[in-house]
Amino acid sequence: MALLAQLSAPENQRRMLFVVGAARSGTTALQTALNASDDVFLLGEANFFRENLKRGFRARYNARHQVFGFPPSKQNDCPAVAPESGAWVETVAGLLAQHRLVGETIAFGAFEPGQWVSEFLAFQRRYFPAAAYILAFRNPRDAILSPTDTWGVQELTPWAKSYIEATRGLIRLRRDIPRTVPVFLEAIEPATVLAIERCLDCPMPQFSALMFSRAASPPDPGRIPAELRETMTELDSLYPVLRLAVESFVGSDSSAALDAINSELAALQRGLCRPR
Repeated sequence: MALLAQLSAPENQRRMLFVVGAARSGTTALQTALNASDDVFLLGEANFFRENLKRGFRARYNARHQVFGFPPSKQNDCPAVAPESGAWVETVAGLLAQHRLVGETIAFGAFEPGQWVSEFLAFQRRYFPAAAYILAFRNPRDAILSPTDTWGVQELTPWAKSYIEATRGLIRLRRDIPRTVPVFLEAIEPATVLAIERCLDCPMPQFSALMFSRAASPPDPGRIPAELRETMTELDSLYPVLRLAVESFVGSDSSAALDAINSELAALQRGLCRPR
């Protein structure tokens, strides 16, 4: 707890970095692009907010990533910078001794999305409100349908719920946290890179070569399950409004637009939870 309090000190919070988004929204690509800098070390979905200072963080983290069979890299391997029995806070402190910016990526998927997002927000507001946050947005159609293309998932309603819950979490981060940069996967431009560099006060010379725009796929109603067509239509129409509100947000005086979108998303979420 003493080390967590130390990491939460204002001067150390300034060196913490979190990439947050719905699953299949570009969080891994952002992690790769940011980790290309020697100044940055981002762990992949370490889930600090759920670790509860348990011992043996490094072994647990590495075992979880090794099952995918990828060779060790900054993306999936936690180096031995702390005692093997240490908790995540000891690993973060060890990484901060070697890198300018340290943190993790968080991607909210179909497992307990409401609980995970609310726990994450409460934890971050308590310990890291002055950290930097890169907010990963992607159009709803591609993000929600991606689990079918990638893993053959057929039941997409849980993924639609998690997409909505994650987007609502991003809205709250944008509204409540001072240091946020929104990244829309369909529109990554030089201004996006500049905004990240300014937020982090750190040059990212390799970012543009690794992180690039991905155009939204053309509409194909036949790919959308019947039970999600109405919700998907609403989400598609709301997405450009969301982007405008997120990008133009400058403080509490402009939060009304974000709050209105959050309310619309909450209504869509309730609709998906009704028995059919």
